[in-house]
Amino acid sequence: MRINSTDKKEIPVFFATDNNYAPFMAVALASMLEKASENCFYKVYVLTTDLYREYIEQLETICQAAMPGNASVEFVSLREEMEKTSGTFHLRDYYSRETYCRIFIPRFFPQYDKVIYLDSDIVVTGDISELYDIDIGDNLVGAAIEEVMQSFDVFGTYVEKALGVPREKYFSAGVLLINAKKYREENIEEKFIALMNRFKFRITQDEDYLNVLCKDKVKWLDVGWNKSAYKTEGFDEKNLKIIHYKINWKPWHYNHVLYEEYFWECAEKTPLYENILKIKASYGVEQKRSDAEAFERLKQMAIEDTNDPDNYWNTVNRTK
Repeated sequence: MRINSTDKKEIPVFFATDNNYAPFMAVALASMLEKASENCFYKVYVLTTDLYREYIEQLETICQAAMPGNASVEFVSLREEMEKTSGTFHLRDYYSRETYCRIFIPRFFPQYDKVIYLDSDIVVTGDISELYDIDIGDNLVGAAIEEVMQSFDVFGTYVEKALGVPREKYFSAGVLLINAKKYREENIEEKFIALMNRFKFRITQDEDYLNVLCKDKVKWLDVGWNKSAYKTEGFDEKNLKIIHYKINWKPWHYNHVLYEEYFWECAEKTPLYENILKIKASYGVEQKRSDAEAFERLKQMAIEDTNDPDNYWNTVNRTK
């Protein structure tokens, strides 16, 4: 446990964003700080390769206004590191290089044994320090199941047949409690890069690689810590702590998204509210049609990779 100059327990929280997602990260940051305990100090790091000065200033303003003296935000450029291995990172659709920043956290921040990583497309409705306090033991990560793999059979079959991970044990990498000490000990970053150089996982990109590398080394969190913005049977709303607006369930693009009221209530309090309204207004029929087509292509890729005789899982089994 780290103690800062305020003598409060430090909670290290990492985001990764680019200019496209900065407005939504602003909402995520504001929501997290609004619900944060005053008994802790929140050290926020924003990992990026390129971020406009105006976004940096607005994010700093949000941090200072929300918890003066109880939170700070630092911007860390990983441009040089990302460019070293730029040909290695597989990207598609809305993914950017920033999605891979999380794998470098343990090496670049050796002062931490445990950290929180959060995607930018979330809203926090609970106290993030409660997540940090969860004991993950010797597991590499604390994470919640990826509901998409449970809800769409084509993706559940993909992770089982192409990655060798049972669908009910495939986690979402959008909210992670990372055992940074264990990551370093087990050389996860090096293994991640080596695996990317050998196999191209096309479906959920970095999430696929992390699931393969962390298999059977996961502390399972309640899905309320990473709840997808669509209805799932059996979920108890009282456990809602973090909402994840992934794929085509994004209130800044679509109407009638589940839990959209949490997003807009928080967005309205940020200096980027007008920007987000403009993004929503400009997202038209063509973009929505493109989203639908991309989702269908993704399903087809999952089928192709499932049936590929040279996919990761088939290759591993041949060498046993």
